[in-house]
Amino acid sequence: MQVYANQLEQHLKTQLQPLYLVFGDDDYLRLRAIRSIREKAVQLGFSERLQFNQQHEFDWAELNSASQNLSLFSERRSIELELPTASPGIEGSKALHAWTQAPPPDILLILHGPKLKAELPRSKWIKALDPLGVFVPVYTPKKTHHMRFITQLAGEYQLALEADAVQLLQAWFEGNLLALDQTLQKIALSRTDNGHQPLPIDTRLVKAHAELQSRFDIFALQEPLLQQNFKLYVQRLQRLIETDAEPALIHWLLQRHCNTLNQAQQLITEGETLAQALQKQGIWKQQQAAYSVLLQRWSAQHREQANQLLLHIELALKRDTKEDFVTLFSHLGLLCCSAELPSLPFPELPYVYLEP
Repeated sequence: MQVYANQLEQHLKTQLQPLYLVFGDDDYLRLRAIRSIREKAVQLGFSERLQFNQQHEFDWAELNSASQNLSLFSERRSIELELPTASPGIEGSKALHAWTQAPPPDILLILHGPKLKAELPRSKWIKALDPLGVFVPVYTPKKTHHMRFITQLAGEYQLALEADAVQLLQAWFEGNLLALDQTLQKIALSRTDNGHQPLPIDTRLVKAHAELQSRFDIFALQEPLLQQNFKLYVQRLQRLIETDAEPALIHWLLQRHCNTLNQAQQLITEGETLAQALQKQGIWKQQQAAYSVLLQRWSAQHREQANQLLLHIELALKRDTKEDFVTLFSHLGLLCCSAELPSLPFPELPYVYLEP
């Protein structure tokens, strides 16, 4: 059975299957779906939850042991197993197939991970699990559906967003639904109670809320990038680091900035006008003049160095390559703010195992 993520809540109102497969590239939406399944499970008495991650040292016998061993605290338990490569491998396929032959009673199994490759839904382990459970594919909302998703999410926090506020939030948080959710939560908490009526929110209130945040907002980096003001960029970057801003969010913002330039440049190469290319990238009219200047200076060499720096930053954050990500942030800012191609060091990366 297949149930899309936006249909999951309705599905869970009537049933809970013994197995769920939740896969998709957006971590926020994937965890949101898993949380809904957890909440339903707790309502039905699954009071104990075990979590595993299929790393290299993972022993698939643990799945069978966790399913069979009696618990001192609960007769019903849920087991969550993350598959980082969206595939259990040969040993895991055998273990899952054996699990389907005699599914343990009072056990809820949740398998989750990134988006399945095209051939995986036809693999033996998926086919073996399909009769017992529910496949929940998780897709990031496309631009055409993103505004609707923002409106729906705001409604969960009793916020009624005006059209201009939705557009502003879309421009700020496209590609980062976790930051969007956190922002809406904070806005809801900061507003006075309005009974059961949703609170009306416009751009003025959204911007005012951002200005009142105790931490320096990562979007403060966007202005010096558009102005190509490296000194201001470094000052604001330093302030972000001092206030313990999340490095992954800074990386996301810089990656989005570079991707916007790359994709707009590609559209122009394919015959689009500058205005058309910027409009397709969701650039506001007030920012189009600044992006026009940036694109004239954004060479193939700039793009290549930016991609290398973004890779170094990602590995420094996720794989602990011992490179200083603050220095890498500074190098990337210098690259984005310089008309001339700066000479940047690219130390050789240590060997890092990247899962296929």
